[in-house]
Parts: sequence; structure tokens; C-alpha cells
Amino acid sequence: MRHTQDIRPTRAGLFTLRNRLRLARKAHRILGMKRDGLMLEIIRLAEEVRAGHDLLMSRYARTRNVIAAAYMIEGTAGMTVAAYSVEVRPGIETSSRRILGVTVPEITGRDVRADLTGRGYGLLGTTLVIDDLADAYGELLEVIIRYAGNVACLTTLLAEMERVSRRVKALEFQVIPDLEEIEGRISRIRDENEREESNRLFLVKRKKERSEDAEERDRRIRPGDPDASPPVPEEQRG
Repeated sequence: MRHTQDIRPTRAGLFTLRNRLRLARKAHRILGMKRDGLMLEIIRLAEEVRAGHDLLMSRYARTRNVIAAAYMIEGTAGMTVAAYSVEVRPGIETSSRRILGVTVPEITGRDVRADLTGRGYGLLGTTLVIDDLADAYGELLEVIIRYAGNVACLTTLLAEMERVSRRVKALEFQVIPDLEEIEGRISRIRDENEREESNRLFLVKRKKERSEDAEERDRRIRPGDPDASPPVPEEQRG
């Protein structure tokens, strides 16, 4: 309970405690809204990841079929010549963007799909199966890069979601109840102290009033005192 260690049962301590309690409730509300927003974004992104995985599997199966057909038609020598003829190599670029205040990675491709003139091999020296293989390979790379970016983003959001959920639960089930309990305890202590102080002041006031009354009686019966009342004769007392 580090959040309540420096709280003292005083007026300043109660003021500090109530400020912390107000901030804790505000943080709980804001983090709850962030958690809900992350949940919606994760659900949307999970659908994209699932669809991307299905597309990746289908493109991968198609590419394997095209590769098998190309090896049957062109042979190993033709495939090797076509592969080494490529001049532009695809690349991957990484950057970052923010989603609901969370920095997530972004993966993009560079020169993933080349047109017919940029593939390096001669159009007359190859068959159409090489073009089909190049197209299938480029499409597969695009899907892989997009899928990898979505998975990396989803993984980051899931980690942030877990962290925010832990903070929300800590505020809801530990911090706020502890602060409320301490607030009630300090309020009860202050009420008791105020009642004791009121009783003490009342007793002091009563004692002072009795002392003043005694002094007034003494002044009235003191002899030689011009303000004192004259003594009553003994025969009139009966």
C-alpha cells in the first residue's frame, strides 16, 4: 500500500487523500475507455490477420504449384538463369505509427512486384510460365509483408491491452478501495477528535463560568468592598 504510506489523519492528509482518490477514479475511467478502444481495434485487426492468413496459405499453395510447373517446363537450368537475371531486389522497410496512443510497428515492401521490363530476363527466351511464377512470387511477397505487419501490430496492441487491463484491475480492486477505506478511517478519527475537542471546550467553558460565579460571590461578601452587598442583621435573618 505504497499509495497510502504518507497519509496522516489530519486535515491536510485528508485533503491529499481525497485528491489521490479523485485522480485514481479519473485514471480508472480513462484507462477503461482506452482498454475498450484497444479491444475494438484488436477485434478489427484480428479479423484482418485471420483473413490475411487464409490469403497467405492460398497464395503459397498457388506459388508452389506454379514453381512445380515451371521446373517441369523450364528445368533447373532455365529456372536458375531466370532467377539470376533479376536486377531489382525486393526490400522491406520498417516504420512506426500510433494507434490510441500506442506506438506500433509498420512493415512495408519496396520493389516487391516488378513489371515485365524490370525482371531482367528476355521475353523471347522464356515461356509464359516464368512470367506466371514471377507474378505469383510478387503477390506472395506482398501478402507476407502485409500479414507480418498486421501480426506485429496485433502483438503490440495485445501487450498494451494486457498492461492497461492490469492497471485498471489494480485501480479498481486495490488502489481505489484502499483509498476509500483510509478516507473513511480518517473521517471517523477526525469526527472523534472533533467531538473530544468540543467536549473539552465545553468543560473548560463550564469551569470558567463556575470560577467567575465563585469570584462574583466572593466579591459580594468580602468586607470593605464598596461593591459588596451590606451584611444582613442577625435578627432579620430569622
